[in-house]
Amino acid sequence: MEASRCPSCGNLFLGSPGPIADVSVTPGTRHYTLLNTNEPPEDSESVFIRSVITESNTRLTRLDDEISKLQEKLKQLEDERAALLSYRTQNTAILSPLRRMPPEVLSEIFSWTLPSINDALGIGYDMAQSPWLLTRVSSRWRAVCLSTASVWSRIAIDYEASGKYSLDLVETQIHRAQYLHIHFYGCAETDAEPQIEMFELLLKHCSRWEELGLGITSAMLPLLAVLRDCIPSLKRLWIQWENSHAEVQSLECFQIAPSLVDFGANTSHHFVSIAFPAQHLTQYRLHGPLQRHLDILALTQNLIQAHIIIEFDDELRVENTNIIRLPHFRWMFVSHSETLDYLEAPILEGFGSCVLPKDIDVDIGHLESFLSRSECPLRRLCLRDCDAHTTAEILEKLEKFLSITELAITDESHSQEDFELLMSTLSLPAVAPQLHTLFFASEEGNDIADYSMYPKMLRTRWEADRSALTNAALLVEDSGLNSGTLQALRELRLEGLDLLILEGRAALREMYAWYYSSSWML
Repeated sequence: MEASRCPSCGNLFLGSPGPIADVSVTPGTRHYTLLNTNEPPEDSESVFIRSVITESNTRLTRLDDEISKLQEKLKQLEDERAALLSYRTQNTAILSPLRRMPPEVLSEIFSWTLPSINDALGIGYDMAQSPWLLTRVSSRWRAVCLSTASVWSRIAIDYEASGKYSLDLVETQIHRAQYLHIHFYGCAETDAEPQIEMFELLLKHCSRWEELGLGITSAMLPLLAVLRDCIPSLKRLWIQWENSHAEVQSLECFQIAPSLVDFGANTSHHFVSIAFPAQHLTQYRLHGPLQRHLDILALTQNLIQAHIIIEFDDELRVENTNIIRLPHFRWMFVSHSETLDYLEAPILEGFGSCVLPKDIDVDIGHLESFLSRSECPLRRLCLRDCDAHTTAEILEKLEKFLSITELAITDESHSQEDFELLMSTLSLPAVAPQLHTLFFASEEGNDIADYSMYPKMLRTRWEADRSALTNAALLVEDSGLNSGTLQALRELRLEGLDLLILEGRAALREMYAWYYSSSWML
């Protein structure tokens, strides 16, 4: 096959390779027999076979030469295509809407690429994650990212998850931010020196703190004094302390925080009184004695939402007999309903509580008295770890409060049998037929393996006469929904039921909202 160049474009032109070799052999001939058996050839036949081999070799050489030239041509075409594709892509990029996107829109998009708090604490400082990654895409993205202070605001450090953090990287981030959202969790079991160095760096900029989530260790205590009267911008504060040393009874460093509106604290082994300005709070979450809660509530006339956990109390009675009126209080979760004896909330919309097991008489007198006294438009009820018997009795006793149209139940410790009994109870036509919202959440630690009763219960309520049901949710902290349950739920969704299905970490975040707990820490 001859090759030549096109006089116009110069490209290689391949001529005809010639006729296709005929390799068929007629059956019945001596050649056919030799090809298909192991018989040895005679001398005269060997001459013929050698001539066939010689002719085949000549043709194979020509074919190899042809293939080589075709491969050369193919590579040329592929290289040309790759270059042209790259050229086209570069030109197409000129017309990309991203080039005309205003920097403020790009900044907003960047903010949605940040990992969640929990993910950020687990990841540590990973340069392959946002916002660091955004600075390496293009010069424009880098400029916009560096000028968007908000994407650099959150500093998440957890020495239990990772023992290695770079002071230089954190300092770089601090300088790129304006206000700071600090999430710093120390670890008493690891080397304290690098933790103290890092916390001292953050303390230098405490006047710019807007959020502080703090896991305290004993080694950090002497450093906290720096914060006194030096946190004018702090709006949200969460403190947790699992140290068992009882000599520390109070923390006074947060007493002057004029911007504070959201406060939360949890000390596991003994109660530590944390001084803070309660007058401007709109939300708080605290594990502590009943009297401490009442002292806070008496000062918080602007309070909207609270998560009240009673701990470190020998008895749930206090000397204070004055009713605390909370004029702006809308959402409340309490661990013990006795707390309600001291409160009045005329516009409360949502109430949640841990409930008693079924072998103890249900006492909702505290809630009934509170609702009668407050005359509030309660519409949402959240029952945590609630069994079938207790749920039915609570709903029956609260039937006169017809404004309750939303029910959320979370389950932490029940068995498969308890779950199915609860679903059967909720399927009964007489149980809260006015509910238009019915949520169920399964927390980590229970023994529920099959959730198929949940869509069956929803189906019964959905198809009932004059059904009020419009919204439902199934949250499973441990992933465990089988295909049959998911299919049954999808069918209800296709029929018009507004249905939320979440598993894992996303489910846990939604549960926190049901408990009226601070969501900025998640």
